[in-house]
Amino acid sequence: MAIREVIDRSPMGGFQIRVVGICLILNMIDGFDILVMSFAASGVAREWALAGYQVGLLLSSGLAGIGLGSAFVAPLADRIGRRLMTLGCLGVSTLGMALAAATNGVVELGICRLLTGVGIGGLLAALPVIIAEYSPQRRRGTAIALYTTGLPLGGVVGGAFAALVTTQFGWRALFVVGAALTAVILLVVVAAMPESLDYLALRRPRGALDRINRLLSKMGHAPLDALPVLDPGARQSVTTAILRGRNGARSVLLWVVFFVMLAGYYFAATWTPRLLEQSGLTAQQGVSGGVLLNLGGVAATLLFSAVALTVARRTLTVLSFVAAGVSFLLIGPALGSLTATLLAVVAIGMFINASAAGMFGITPDLYPTAVRATAVGWAIAVGRLGAIASPALAGFLVDRSWTPRGLFTLFAVPMFLAALGIAVIATGSAAPVSAGDELTEEPQPTT
Repeated sequence: MAIREVIDRSPMGGFQIRVVGICLILNMIDGFDILVMSFAASGVAREWALAGYQVGLLLSSGLAGIGLGSAFVAPLADRIGRRLMTLGCLGVSTLGMALAAATNGVVELGICRLLTGVGIGGLLAALPVIIAEYSPQRRRGTAIALYTTGLPLGGVVGGAFAALVTTQFGWRALFVVGAALTAVILLVVVAAMPESLDYLALRRPRGALDRINRLLSKMGHAPLDALPVLDPGARQSVTTAILRGRNGARSVLLWVVFFVMLAGYYFAATWTPRLLEQSGLTAQQGVSGGVLLNLGGVAATLLFSAVALTVARRTLTVLSFVAAGVSFLLIGPALGSLTATLLAVVAIGMFINASAAGMFGITPDLYPTAVRATAVGWAIAVGRLGAIASPALAGFLVDRSWTPRGLFTLFAVPMFLAALGIAVIATGSAAPVSAGDELTEEPQPTT
């Protein structure tokens, strides 16, 4: 029986749960590192007397780095291994955060945010792949949804920390803490993160069989007598597996969905505290709004992980995108009331994070092992173009007197477009990528 079959047919044991837990913590640190700039933005703008477009560029610089990391660093995971690439990305992120705390100008800070983003970009592509490869098929959507709670949890930690210490220690303290946390989790990965079984079976580095058997033993499975026989098309080219034929069309549509989803997500994640402040709330209430947005995301992804046990992930993802679009539309009328505004912010956080959970759950299963991290990385990289553009666009429009209500209404549109895109992907049939390695179709839930 193939390794993949063994994992899919067996319960999810403690070792696999530990892998998911490590990835969750990594995503929390990434969430802190990504969103720390949104909580530091007001302090940076006051200290350096920045215009709105300069704040927008700072917010976008980290996202630009994530795009570069997803496009050019993430594919290394398919060549050198998921674990080694994770360690390298954590080292880069730690360095970027530490240097950011010592900057004295916009350009320096922007470069440090770009460097941090490169490391995060590689991680964001590799971690869902690791979880998918260690999770049984029937638990994969739930495991990845739990993992995605890390991003909003990191935002909650960042917002709470910002509210407590920035008034006393300044915005630089946020980056110092981010560097320290990233360094600690790097040591955890060195000690406890295993290599991907699928990678070992396909790439076969020195000692692959012994390493596979040690991992199988930890999972409670019998050892292998020999490495599994490779399918004829197992090591097909990237263009064949991702870009050719019907699967190429599916990949392009998936990239469009990632683009519009991340445009809306990062607009909300980076600009909500400042826009709420411009709507008449205090700076503290604005930061609280950012924290609530991320708390809503935690609640939604936990709910998504539970519902995904019985409802198809693609159906949940379509519904989440529609609800996210409605939530963006509702925040405009709610801005006159503090309670209604904060409730609308929670709804945005809930549904846009649920949408992200769905996307990260769907994508790895569409591609074979040999190109899985590359495919996810490319999808995220295209999505980062939307993530880069949206904070900068928001800053440009703020400088031209756009109201917070108008901005939230504008970003409702991408959510509805993303729902349509996922509906199209869900209704399309799978395209085989080779004779020996077909696309994995998600099983329909039982009723």
